[in-house]
Amino acid sequence: MFSPRSIALGALSLMFMGSTCSAMQVPESLLLDSVAQSLALPIYTWSANGTHNAKGYTTEKADVADVQGLFEDCENINLNRKLATNFRSDVFGPGVIGFFYKCEKISHDTNMYWFTISSGNRSQIDQLCDPNQKYPIVYDKQHDTWFVDEPFDCTQRTSPSILP
Repeated sequence: MFSPRSIALGALSLMFMGSTCSAMQVPESLLLDSVAQSLALPIYTWSANGTHNAKGYTTEKADVADVQGLFEDCENINLNRKLATNFRSDVFGPGVIGFFYKCEKISHDTNMYWFTISSGNRSQIDQLCDPNQKYPIVYDKQHDTWFVDEPFDCTQRTSPSILP
C-alpha cells in the first residue's frame, strides 16, 4: 500500500517535473519532503499540466501592452521557475499550488507558460481546466504589470491513486 508520504511526494514531484511518474517511482528525498511540509501539501492531490497564455498591460485598462513587464516575467520564469502557493485565490479560493517552469513570448502582448498545478480539492482543478473559465485582470507588483489570464490548456490530469 502507498504511504501518505509517498503519495504526497509523488504529487510534489509531478509539480516539479511535469512528468507522468507515479508516487512509487519517487525516491526518498529530503528536498521534496521539506518542500511538501513547508507548503503543507495535501496528502491527496489532483494535478493538471499543460500550457497557458497571459497578456500583459501597463494599466488596469488593459489598452497598452507592457512589453518590458512581459519580458521580465518570462525571463524570471525561465531562470528561476515559479512556485506560487494559493495561486489565483481570487478565482479558486485557497489551496491551489502552481508551478511554472517555462515561458515563451508568442506575440507582442502575450506570453505562453508551461505549468503544473495541484490542489487537494478536485473541483479547483476542474475549474482551472474549464476552457470557458474567465479570469479578472490581476496586478503583478514584481513586474509592475497587469495580467489577463486566458483559459488554461490542461493536456494531462492526474488524481490520487488511493482516496481517503
